[in-house]
Amino acid sequence: MAVTRSDLRHVLSKEDADLVEQARHPGLSELTSEELRQLSTRLRERRDRSTRLINNHRRSTKGRGSQAGSVEKYEANQRRYAAIYAEAISRTNKERSRRTARARREELVTNSRRALARKQDGAKTANRPESGATASAGMKAKASTRTRKVGAPSEKGRVSQATKVAQAKKDSKA
Repeated sequence: MAVTRSDLRHVLSKEDADLVEQARHPGLSELTSEELRQLSTRLRERRDRSTRLINNHRRSTKGRGSQAGSVEKYEANQRRYAAIYAEAISRTNKERSRRTARARREELVTNSRRALARKQDGAKTANRPESGATASAGMKAKASTRTRKVGAPSEKGRVSQATKVAQAKKDSKA
């Protein structure tokens, strides 16, 4: 349950009420990041102190603490203080996360604009190497490693026969 400003003045001391009041809008948005961090730290310390006192009181009622027999009203007040500080801490945490998200958004927009400018600048002056020779009519023939044969294949038998006949004439004369 939210605590009104007038309830704060009745429940907390002036110093604590002023501390919790800083964790309310519009004062919360006017703090710098460092002041917000310090405020959050002080609020956590106060909340932890209240919860520690509650736990000590609980121990004492069971007979294990130093203050056996304290009043139940004391613990109820400490619970109320802890709840007030917890609400203030949640407000400061939300403000910190809002600021972080806003900073991330601004950084994203800046980076996107810078990338767009580079892209547009790069389109004007392309800095790419030449592609070199390209295929137009297809692949070039690879030279054969076989020895080339002289004469037409249809002449092969005629030449061989002529050589035989010439050799026979020569042998018959001798």
